[in-house]
Amino acid sequence: MRFLIAFAAVLGYASASAILPYGLGINAGDAQAAAIDATVAAQDHARAAVEGNLRANEAAVQWNTEAVRQAAETSRDINENAYWNGVAASQNVVAAAQSQAAALNGIAAARAGLWGAPIAPLAPVAAWGAPLAYGGLGIHGAALRAW
Repeated sequence: MRFLIAFAAVLGYASASAILPYGLGINAGDAQAAAIDATVAAQDHARAAVEGNLRANEAAVQWNTEAVRQAAETSRDINENAYWNGVAASQNVVAAAQSQAAALNGIAAARAGLWGAPIAPLAPVAAWGAPLAYGGLGIHGAALRAW
């Protein structure tokens, strides 16, 4: 579109400089100078249009580059958050399994203490001491403890 405008401007300047001497009786030197001025003006206009187009293209490239950078940074943040959320979830699963094992050990120790039956706890006997594991009374006088 800009090329068509520049072409129309050149055509207008050229036709005006070609017809003007006949209508006004201008000498050939003045007509030639007017034609040169019109050509230079048209070239300047075309050059300005091309430079404006180049500036617009450069701005578009910079905007696209920034948009791609922001998208990559957002994607990285999402992936990093997902990774750490997965790590936290797996740690929670391990903690829940350890709590369940501790509860089962407590039940086994309590049964061993109340009934006197040799039910072995899931953890090593050394964790409670020999009297508690084999039905003894322990520190508080009972085999049940709240830990």
